[in-house]
Amino acid sequence: MSDSARVVLLADDDPVMRELASAKLKEAGYSVTTAEDGAEALARLKKMDADLVISDIDMPNMNGYELTEAIRKDETLCEIPVMVITASDQSDAVDRAFASGATSFLAKPMNWSLFHHAVKFVLRASDDRRELKTAKDQAEAGARFKDSLMSVMSHELRTPLNAIIGFGQILAERFDQQQDNMHNEYAEYIIDGGRRLLNSVSDMLLASDARSGPIGINETDVFLGDIMEEALGSIEKTLRLAEVTPVQRLCSENLEICCDRGLVAKAVRKLVDNSVKFSPKGVSVVIGAALTRGGDLAIVVKDNGPGVKPELLDKVTAPFEQIDMSFQRSREGLGLGLPLVQAIAKAHGGSFRIDSVVNEGTRAIIVLPSRRVHEMPGSMPKQTKQEQGREVA
Repeated sequence: MSDSARVVLLADDDPVMRELASAKLKEAGYSVTTAEDGAEALARLKKMDADLVISDIDMPNMNGYELTEAIRKDETLCEIPVMVITASDQSDAVDRAFASGATSFLAKPMNWSLFHHAVKFVLRASDDRRELKTAKDQAEAGARFKDSLMSVMSHELRTPLNAIIGFGQILAERFDQQQDNMHNEYAEYIIDGGRRLLNSVSDMLLASDARSGPIGINETDVFLGDIMEEALGSIEKTLRLAEVTPVQRLCSENLEICCDRGLVAKAVRKLVDNSVKFSPKGVSVVIGAALTRGGDLAIVVKDNGPGVKPELLDKVTAPFEQIDMSFQRSREGLGLGLPLVQAIAKAHGGSFRIDSVVNEGTRAIIVLPSRRVHEMPGSMPKQTKQEQGREVA
């Protein structure tokens, strides 16, 4: 916006000051309206569209502090920048002005050669702030729309996908009975594709929930061994194709945990799937679980794959991010695996971290707080908690 289109409201009880400042502003191309005190300035301000308020501090009826506070409390005026002018010898005058909501200040006697530049700087800063706020509002609106769209689409896709998977299973069973291997294989492709898409849809819905706050969990007491069985059971085909046989090193399969069984199993499954997906065939994958010195449960998934560069660790835990997100990438996926693991750990009051060394492998650790762990009599081996903690650390 050009300076000639700018409107400045000048409030000062000194007529000489009003005249000089007004003349300088008009000379610079601004449109100027004047007021003799804060009360008159506020009344005029409510009837006009001003781009800037310049106010003296020491005025009758309503001083500069009170005028600034009144402007900031008014929803229709609160975004207008306010410059205060002070000749006060009180050391806290500037602090009080900023505390009242002032944008900038000028000191008397005025340096008229710099006056126009100071006004121009404040107006430019106000424009930048307004543009940033608009961009922020648009970004937040876009994020809300994306989350809403993800949630709606996830719900809308689940019903037809369940039907596709269900009827695919019926067809597969029929073709298997008829020993029609070719059509049975086609049916298995349908089932596999439907399940993968359903998993992606479920992940999108969970990611949408996680953006709105901690995801809801359905707490139940479950054995550690049952969680591991559920986690690995649904990726048997993936492990078989990758020629991977995970090694489990659990402190006890009968250790009881109060958690959301499905979500914790999903988190472990995501970590194992990541180890397999981003590693060559036959990679070594170890799944460990042990109690730390503080009694927390640490679940570890470790591999000897290619590892991740330190500068990329933050990127791989961001939603919809993979190290390679091009259309030509060799690994499929939405990039939601590790962010979901992080969200699941957070929902349980726990934590998640990744340690990785290039060409040596990656270690992912989920820590569940001690209050969720119930030691069953005879469930723990003779190894001490301290020894277990050293294994995990």
